[in-house]
Amino acid sequence: MKRLIVLLLNCLIVLLLDSGSTQAQLKQVAKIDTVAKAVYADNLDNVYLLSARDELLKYDAKGVLKWRYSNNRFGKLYSVDVSDPLRVVLFYADFQQVVVLNNNLNEITSYSFAKNGNLLVSAVASGNNNSLWIFDRASNVLVKLSSNFTEDVRSANLFQLFDEVIDAKKLAASDQYVFLQRRNNGILQFDRFGGYVRELPIDSLTDFNITSNVIAYVNGHTLVKYHPVSFEQSKQQLPVNGPIKQVTVGNKLIAVLTEKAVFLLSDN
Repeated sequence: MKRLIVLLLNCLIVLLLDSGSTQAQLKQVAKIDTVAKAVYADNLDNVYLLSARDELLKYDAKGVLKWRYSNNRFGKLYSVDVSDPLRVVLFYADFQQVVVLNNNLNEITSYSFAKNGNLLVSAVASGNNNSLWIFDRASNVLVKLSSNFTEDVRSANLFQLFDEVIDAKKLAASDQYVFLQRRNNGILQFDRFGGYVRELPIDSLTDFNITSNVIAYVNGHTLVKYHPVSFEQSKQQLPVNGPIKQVTVGNKLIAVLTEKAVFLLSDN
């Protein structure tokens, strides 16, 4: 009976995943003729590009350059989190350093995880109320830090759940959940208290971002939006020629990174 119930649930999830509706056709609203290695978009439809020299460039929704930030003190910029446009979080993994910028890309604060010799942080995400979520690979736990970088929440040791050391590639947080992308594929979902919820049935994923509690990622030339609670998904074709390196979703804007430019799309 238990096997039958599990089989039926898995079939239901597959049906929900395959029945996603195709949304309105996207149109290009602007183009940024800049070579970049990563792109990000916040909920105000500002677009951020990361150059080959690890310079962060901020553009408005019309593709006009507004601000720029560079820092050569901490080596390679490992991750950028713009989920809070007033508090951009940068993580330099090699130096175990986090830097927080305001909306003009000026430094607000910074913190070195190396101050705590027991920590080995491999991924960082911006949380609510100026908090941070980090993954401590040394202890194999997910930790939430308050605005003054003190520990608020700690998950169980994930080795006890998965019988393996988790290699976190990326963290992303919404109001209710934290999502951890494993380097060897798969996304783990946690609640806001660090409790493990489930592993999401999304495979072959290179990158994703969270918008309005929905996971957005690209598959070929198709943008997929997946709801981690209802298991529903929607799909939109991306009217961009050539290989797509990365896609990020803002409020009404979608930014598509190619080898030579970034295309800003919208269905409005």
